[in-house]
Amino acid sequence: TWGEIEALEKGIKELDKDVAEATEQRKEEHEEFTELMASNTAAKKLLEFAKNRLQKFYNPALYKPPPKRELTAAERITVNEGGEVSETAAGGIAGTGITVLAQ
Repeated sequence: TWGEIEALEKGIKELDKDVAEATEQRKEEHEEFTELMASNTAAKKLLEFAKNRLQKFYNPALYKPPPKRELTAAERITVNEGGEVSETAAGGIAGTGITVLAQ
């Protein structure tokens, strides 16, 4: 009957509204989770860096030196011609090269 149809339409509209709100909430939670994971990853890298730095002093056999920086084509040409290439600062947290997305 007509009353049942109106009740169903009202129920569908309420359900659509609830779904939209839940979708928005999930998007916000996902954004927060992504930021949290980026921060955690940066913290882990920083702890690994510090641990390796301590290994250099206390247990040199376990120390892993940082990888050599690969020169770009232009830098290789400069070096082959007898020029010098300046080292760029690592940046990131305390010059470690470890970065985190901060607001």
